[in-house]
Amino acid sequence: MNRKVTLLCTAAACMGLAACGNGGGSNAEAGTAEGGKTITIAKENDVVSLNSILAIDQKSFDVIGMFTEGLMTLDADNNIIPAIAESYELSDDQLTYTFKLRDAKWSNGEAVKAQDFVFAWNELAHNDEAEYSYLVTDDGACIKNGNEIVYDGKDDLDLGVMAKDDKTLVVELDKKSPQFLSLMVFPSFYPINEEFYKEKGDQYGLAVENLLANGPYKVVEWTKGNSVKVAKNADYWDAGNVKVDNIIVNAVPDFSTSALDFENGNTDWTQLNSTLIDRYKDNEAFKEEPESCLWYLQYNYDNKDLANKNLRKAISTVVDRKDLVENVLKDGSTVLTGFVPAGFTTGPDGKDYRETADSPEALAGDDAVKAAQEYLDKALKELGKDEVTLTLLCDSSDPAKPVAEYIQACTSKLKGLNIELLPQEKANRLAKMKDHDFDIVLTGWIPDFSDPTAFLGLMTEGNAYNYGSYVSEAYDAKLAEAADAATPEERWTLLQEAEEILLDDEAVSGIYQMGGAVLQNPKVTGIDHHVFGVSNLYKNADVAE
Repeated sequence: MNRKVTLLCTAAACMGLAACGNGGGSNAEAGTAEGGKTITIAKENDVVSLNSILAIDQKSFDVIGMFTEGLMTLDADNNIIPAIAESYELSDDQLTYTFKLRDAKWSNGEAVKAQDFVFAWNELAHNDEAEYSYLVTDDGACIKNGNEIVYDGKDDLDLGVMAKDDKTLVVELDKKSPQFLSLMVFPSFYPINEEFYKEKGDQYGLAVENLLANGPYKVVEWTKGNSVKVAKNADYWDAGNVKVDNIIVNAVPDFSTSALDFENGNTDWTQLNSTLIDRYKDNEAFKEEPESCLWYLQYNYDNKDLANKNLRKAISTVVDRKDLVENVLKDGSTVLTGFVPAGFTTGPDGKDYRETADSPEALAGDDAVKAAQEYLDKALKELGKDEVTLTLLCDSSDPAKPVAEYIQACTSKLKGLNIELLPQEKANRLAKMKDHDFDIVLTGWIPDFSDPTAFLGLMTEGNAYNYGSYVSEAYDAKLAEAADAATPEERWTLLQEAEEILLDDEAVSGIYQMGGAVLQNPKVTGIDHHVFGVSNLYKNADVAE
């Protein structure tokens, strides 16, 4: 087996964050349903799988995070805190983690054991269908033997993780991994009861009777294409601090339905798109939530025209990002010309990455057009052409299509450049990217862990997500140097220098950092929103009487 990791969290996952309303409504007024406190939330995408090894979309992750818990979790301020792990130690050489597990149970009454993590992680690494298997490699948690299993197909190996006893989990790393603990909050690293998993076979995670819970809630109803209902899990180790009795997650067709359903009192939480912002921005239920999803342009270097740096700079420069976020998106999105978002991760100095990293200037209006035309004139001269025609691939849904249309409108102001749009259903867009069948693609990325390499690592040579085949020995060398840095401070500096190489090459063009706008019932509190890992956690949720 020689596996290539496939795409999982590009614009598809960013779109997976979008949530809508309850098309059919609930059977009782939100927050007062029979059986105790109930929260009804609405999202536009159906749950695909509740198997933590195979799930790839944010809605599935959100539900998995309701009924399963890993070694670590996040508090309301995005701090990493112990969950099933009661405590942990890191060896002096920073290559071995030892976790002590607390007394925790599965919903069938069995104890959560260290072996549950050993089994789940090895299944993740060895499962051909697990798109997140790369997270055990040096592109993720750096677990010993991860590269050999996932990238080299050495199925006879096991990961460097062992159960010293039922309550002690030991993890060996290939090298220092600053992002390791932040990955422990991600569902792919949640435990699985081996006996139950093998008993259910390929049906595990696909129906209520094929699930076990060790988290705050447990799944009690699941109607495919319609809704998932979870109820408070009495066997959860911290059940005394779980205040909500039921959460209903409804799948709905569109944003307008969700907004109307919220107005009618049938939904407690829903996300909004740009067309609804002006209507609800003064409503007491309106909230803006930060996101770390970066939308950017990726160029196909197999296209000889796009191999020209000045052409790429012309395309990037002409996009009036300020006008885009203020007058098109209007959802709290912000201008971003770098490749690591703001408010996502902090350095050894305690400062936000973007605060200390250089970013190209985002020009606006006539200044953007003038500068872009100069780049384009140079490019056309170097290419020996009077004009260039390119195709921009994008999703056919919101917000990708209107953003792509805006980019096309900006480029139409340049003499000698024609951009044609190719909107596609998500599955087709992903397939074209995997086949390198595009000129330019508007795509996005949600980070799996809190570290700059969650973004910077995407553009190394041979990375499965480097669909444009960008190659830079200097860039790869700088990231490799950062991985072996002697101090956190040195590593941070080298990562920022690597990003500078990427941006100077215009290898990709950051367009904007996605904002989140939601309507939330003022009586509902404690839905903790996060910028990496699971987007929303509900353990602390409550409903005012």
